[in-house]
Amino acid sequence: MASSPVLSLPEDYREAKHLLLTSPQNLAMLNVASLVLLALFFALMIVWTAIVRDLRGVYSADVGLPDILLWLAVLLVLPLHEWIHGLAIQWAGHHPRYGAKTVSVGGIKIPYILFATADNALFRRFEFIVIALAPVMVITLLGMGMIYVLSDSLTTFVVVAVILNGSGAIGDLWMTAAVMRYPADSLVRDEEDGIRIFIKENSSNN
Repeated sequence: MASSPVLSLPEDYREAKHLLLTSPQNLAMLNVASLVLLALFFALMIVWTAIVRDLRGVYSADVGLPDILLWLAVLLVLPLHEWIHGLAIQWAGHHPRYGAKTVSVGGIKIPYILFATADNALFRRFEFIVIALAPVMVITLLGMGMIYVLSDSLTTFVVVAVILNGSGAIGDLWMTAAVMRYPADSLVRDEEDGIRIFIKENSSNN
């Protein structure tokens, strides 16, 4: 566990920034930026797959599972991403809450954003960065390891899962970049649809 959790905002702190992920403008920007991440992770996985095949050669084995089950398994990377956020939140001393933002289509609620948050929790800047980056780091490294040890017949599914996770982490990376602009003693409140950054009154950051 990290240091003792921050349970309330100190009196000498003020709100410096409110980042709202779900505003139409930010959603549009993040969707475009996610395409850049998609291309970067696609390139990373292609290069890594080529390196693995050079190192260990071809490894063919029939796993005996229908492709539809494997593609459904790829989608598990989405809740896995949020679960890792939750583990990092627990490491920081808070209790995670999981949920989803939904849109109604023909009377049916369809989730379009999954999230893990900690109601009213405050995180030190370092803690928040760890929480934000944990899923993309863990799943990418795990996927690279799986590509090395699993049959080539499973490589495509792992590659797609890593790319899906990487491009979907654009919000985490955007918030991390924003938080890093503020002093190391800043505090961050995570919310369902964004974050609030708090700094000491005497800080020069706006």
